[in-house]
Amino acid sequence: MAHFIDENFLLKNETAKRLFFGTAKDLPIIDYHCHLSPKAIAEDKPFDDIARMWLEGDHYKWRIMRANGTPESLCAGDGPWEEKFAAYASALTKAVGNPLQQWSHLELRRIFGISEVLTPHNALKIREEANRVLATKKISPRSLLEQFNVKVICTTDDPIDDLHWHKAIADEQRAGSAFQTKVLPAFRPDKAMNTTDIAAWNTYVDALGKSAGVEIGSYAALAEALARRHAYFHAMGCRLSDHALLVPVFMPASESELDAIVQRARSGTVLSANEQAKLMTGVLSHLARLNAQKNWTMQLHIGALRNVNHQLFKAFGPDVGGDCTSDEPIIAPLAAFLGALDSERKLPKTILYSLDPAKNNPLVALAVSFTGTSPFESGAKGFSRASGTMQVQVPGKVQVGAAWWFNDQKDGMERHLKEYASVGLLGAWVGMLTDSRSFMSFPRHEYFRRLLCNTIGEWVEAGELPDDPLYTESVVRAICWENAASYFGML
Repeated sequence: MAHFIDENFLLKNETAKRLFFGTAKDLPIIDYHCHLSPKAIAEDKPFDDIARMWLEGDHYKWRIMRANGTPESLCAGDGPWEEKFAAYASALTKAVGNPLQQWSHLELRRIFGISEVLTPHNALKIREEANRVLATKKISPRSLLEQFNVKVICTTDDPIDDLHWHKAIADEQRAGSAFQTKVLPAFRPDKAMNTTDIAAWNTYVDALGKSAGVEIGSYAALAEALARRHAYFHAMGCRLSDHALLVPVFMPASESELDAIVQRARSGTVLSANEQAKLMTGVLSHLARLNAQKNWTMQLHIGALRNVNHQLFKAFGPDVGGDCTSDEPIIAPLAAFLGALDSERKLPKTILYSLDPAKNNPLVALAVSFTGTSPFESGAKGFSRASGTMQVQVPGKVQVGAAWWFNDQKDGMERHLKEYASVGLLGAWVGMLTDSRSFMSFPRHEYFRRLLCNTIGEWVEAGELPDDPLYTESVVRAICWENAASYFGML
């Protein structure tokens, strides 16, 4: 019987062990989508309490705590940290099969050197030991990024953000700082195209116009404001945009129609469903074209039905654990959106994520339908003036992103790998990300790498894949590191 999280954790065959320890284990990390705080990285204050590190802002953990009957004061509320830690330890004993049970113990081992299994009976002792390690080693945001060999992280940032903390980090690094992890912004313009709450949209558009130096009274002005902020983010090293879509929309409209819609919205008029869809289509298409022009990657996060617990949202706001998976159809409108951009030669590199695992197979089939060249401007490297054709080939130009949110666990990751391999081109994929708000979450890359090596090892040992470095070691290296380094162009 294997021991809990032993050296060969998740590695069930000899090929898997060889691939993980010989190739994957020590590769650098590009965490191209997360929600870490650039302010915390810039200030780099040492952590002093594992309870706060683990539980502050972590709606994954709050969900299982609530399911265990924990009072809200110890979840999203302001209860004492020692009680929160004990409540989490209690919930964890019932989290059989939940990834949090394995992730948490992996973090205890990798960051604190604690191999003891956490229970309500030893929670106080483990918290005291972890806090002693924090104080002794002066563990901080930067030290964790360095410990896990993170070369790049991309945070999640609104277009109106002045990126002060990103600039502070970059300036320090240019001046010779020993800390050299690239901390780059990612462009998240969801509020610019969400007109469900027209008053909130107008308040946001006022702020967007101020940050861009544009008076927004028309669609053209809205597009110009977003283009200016996009250019600013590009100058700050941004190379990705993030977009949350419950359901992809595709309802094209002329610029005159879009102008009329923006003018109605700016007057405070509630928009019809069709008007909302037309404006969202226009804005998202505009941003996709900007991405194509600048060689950015567009990330579409689809199918998260958010804030379904209205009382929880009313009390604590968004991102506190009151979200679930939507099962609405998404493929047809998404295919139309991508197809329209491709017809214009303005389809950027794109990563598709679905919270509904039933959509993964059709999404991979859709993604592989859009391959080939990147639509760079005529001055871009690789453009042939003689032929007038685009010459820059992009392996895996449109991809399906890592198993996301409720799917980033053992079964979900394995299912994603096998579906991607069977329908698409797994060896061209850009691999894992944390999508996390916690600096302790980087062992998730180890977790993923172990599962990747085990999956490939299973195929080898079943005689379904050649035991040849071109099919094994080189593919593992590409998925864990090389593909992301090449695809995103951030190094």
